[in-house]
Amino acid sequence: MKRFPFKILLISIILPPLCYILTLQLLDSYFQKHEESQINQILIQNDEALYEGQYTVKEEINRNIGEYLSRCLKYKLGVKIDILVKTKDDHILYPSQFEMGHKSFQEADDFSELQVEALNYVEVGAENYKILNEGLTLNVNVKIKHYGLLSNSIIGFYIFIFVLIGHRFIKKEIRETERQEKKHETVVRGLTRRLRKADTGLKAVKVNQVDYLKKIVGLKKDKKDLSKDVDAFLEEIEKLEEGLESQKDLKESIEYEVLELREELDRLQGKLQKPKKKKKKVETTGKRFKVLYKNLVFTERAIIGFLSLTNEFQLKAEDIIHRLNEDVSLVSVKRRVFGKGGKMNILEVAFSYSGRIYFQQDDQPKTKIAAIGTKNTQDQDLAYLESIK
Repeated sequence: MKRFPFKILLISIILPPLCYILTLQLLDSYFQKHEESQINQILIQNDEALYEGQYTVKEEINRNIGEYLSRCLKYKLGVKIDILVKTKDDHILYPSQFEMGHKSFQEADDFSELQVEALNYVEVGAENYKILNEGLTLNVNVKIKHYGLLSNSIIGFYIFIFVLIGHRFIKKEIRETERQEKKHETVVRGLTRRLRKADTGLKAVKVNQVDYLKKIVGLKKDKKDLSKDVDAFLEEIEKLEEGLESQKDLKESIEYEVLELREELDRLQGKLQKPKKKKKKVETTGKRFKVLYKNLVFTERAIIGFLSLTNEFQLKAEDIIHRLNEDVSLVSVKRRVFGKGGKMNILEVAFSYSGRIYFQQDDQPKTKIAAIGTKNTQDQDLAYLESIK
């Protein structure tokens, strides 16, 4: 070996810590995104139980995160995960004031011991609905501990790799030196043979040159014909793109029509229900609204209109009703309703793209929900409002 590979030695010393630091940063970023995604998925798992008021959102979150962390292998490898879950008004839901650590909530004596307020099911369900409707704020901070199992494995891996590279490079340099000595003996013979082959090849090249010139002339002719075909092809593509755009517009029109037909079908199916069954459903819904929305009064027309909506529209409508119950100022009023006799003391609120809620604010302490419907039932709803003004 003619010279010692100081560069390789220097690289083997400097690069392992640099690669180690860079790898930790990349893993931190990866685990940060991965853990945020995982925790977002497991944060709320039983919406129905929450809405029924079986337990609070705080208990659900603490149980799900606790079970997730108890199964998390990353802790044993030296990955530290700090999780903070808050409501929109900065009320901390996790970590709880109870020190559960990574212990599964299934190992606790009684999950009901974590309840912090003696609320009945309806009040708990209403509070859970409010928190989930407003949304949650999740902050996850992931950091790989130095001198942990994972970080030590990474630095050990890089040291091993660069030591192996240095070892192989030195062995390669020794073998290369030995080969060079043998090559010098055969270089002259090889150059002589190559010279003879070059002379023979030069003659063959001159012959091939003539053939190539003939082929070039033929290819230029083919190129002209191909240019004509490409122009026709591009024109066909342009026509197809125009057709695709028209089909897209037609698809959007048909989808809107289907949505309207589904809404009308649901409304007609509601009319075909047995009167007793329909009346019982109206009474049940009225009782539920009376319990959930203490600051609102619903007419029978409003409840029937609500039940005539599709499931998706009912969810959107109940979101508006919830806000009206909390504070009327939280709702954006679309207009004040006018009838044949002039202005009526009734306000209209829109939801989704065609839903309508009509409510009335008098001197009474409670807001009156007069009617609920859609754009398709607007004429009947306005006629009803005229009759009660």
